[in-house]
Amino acid sequence: MSQPPFPTSPSPVGSPTAQPISPSGRWFALGGALIGLGVIGGIVLGALGFLQTSGRIDDFQRVKVPGSGMVNLAESGGYTVYFEYAGASSRGPSGTVNLRVLDPDGKHLELQKYDAIITYSFGSHEGRAGFSFEAAKPGAYRVTTAGSSEVTVAIGQGLGSSFVGTLFGALALGFGGVVLGVLVIVVVAVKRSASRRKVAAGWFAGRPAEY
Repeated sequence: MSQPPFPTSPSPVGSPTAQPISPSGRWFALGGALIGLGVIGGIVLGALGFLQTSGRIDDFQRVKVPGSGMVNLAESGGYTVYFEYAGASSRGPSGTVNLRVLDPDGKHLELQKYDAIITYSFGSHEGRAGFSFEAAKPGAYRVTTAGSSEVTVAIGQGLGSSFVGTLFGALALGFGGVVLGVLVIVVVAVKRSASRRKVAAGWFAGRPAEY
């Protein structure tokens, strides 16, 4: 008579199904893309701002000192008088510069001395803000200068707000992209770690008993 088979633990119907780790690892790529786009976008925006500012400086209308000339202003509003000379970005002019501006009707314009130190150095142009004035209307303005012959008077709309705005925009874009990308990567890493622990705990809980 044959012996009954040795009792064993009941076999499971099937092994536990492997659960995927979530969220998907593709989110890491998204975080990296945000960092890359932020850095590249900031660099591009900064470069465009640099080129735009350089172009505006090239377009300034200039009158030699001493001398006289007509400056054609295309629109009304605020304008700045810059003094261009070697070393303008680090020091004031070595001599006195006298300036007079007449509007299209021949009236003297009131010039406001620039108290803040605003300088630029782009290509062959190096200048320092000297005065500002308000043009009531477009037209030809006569500029008469006297004083140090090392100086050239350059007139154009102010650079401060546009340049600073572009600079802050570039920094904000670059910094924002990096912070957002790092945040996505950290959050995804934390969630995937928690998901991995949960899957591991479920696998051990559903593992068949062994003798």
